[in-house]
Amino acid sequence: MNKNYCGKGFILLLVFILMVIFTSCASGSGQISASDDKPFENVRVNTAEAKSKYSEYLVNINTYTTNGAYYQNKYENFILSVIAMLTEKHEFDISKKSTGFYFDKRSNRTDRLYFGFDVEIVKDSNLDYGRFSTQLIKENVETVISEISRYERMLNEQEIAGLVIGFKWREGRINQQVNIWIKKEDMVLAREAKITVNEMYQRSTITNSEGKIILLPI
Repeated sequence: MNKNYCGKGFILLLVFILMVIFTSCASGSGQISASDDKPFENVRVNTAEAKSKYSEYLVNINTYTTNGAYYQNKYENFILSVIAMLTEKHEFDISKKSTGFYFDKRSNRTDRLYFGFDVEIVKDSNLDYGRFSTQLIKENVETVISEISRYERMLNEQEIAGLVIGFKWREGRINQQVNIWIKKEDMVLAREAKITVNEMYQRSTITNSEGKIILLPI
């Protein structure tokens, strides 16, 4: 066998291995990618029974004082699909009647709505509030964004500003909560690897049980 041919073959093999290693490293570098699952593929909500089941998680449409009611009606199938995927596939314990459209009461901008919901959490660690909140955000938010990113039509609406997720738990007799408000522009930047996921969290607004802005060790 020709020695030059063997040398070239070895170099090509080495380049291929390096490319595989680089690709593997990039996939875990803090980038967000849309979920590979197609809508309704794993969890079907196109039956009356399924729609009735997942509708229990929706905000009461009569309680809206914004255009949230319009968007909830318009994107009902999408919202039910997200609820189904997160509760069945990812086992999120979403609070009943919490999935809908919210506005930031601090700014009182009712024309900037955030799609979101609350998640019930059982605390099984001795972490303090800040570290536990950070853990919840890092372990769960990226999954939610990956599912929602498959549905760009709703996020492209001018009034939809982004995503809000609230995590709720009890600590002794005290109800605790942490909320993260993420702008849709930052979600896109993270998905396109122009910022890291951690940078996306740092650019977001995080509030506590009283609705006050807090800083977390993210």
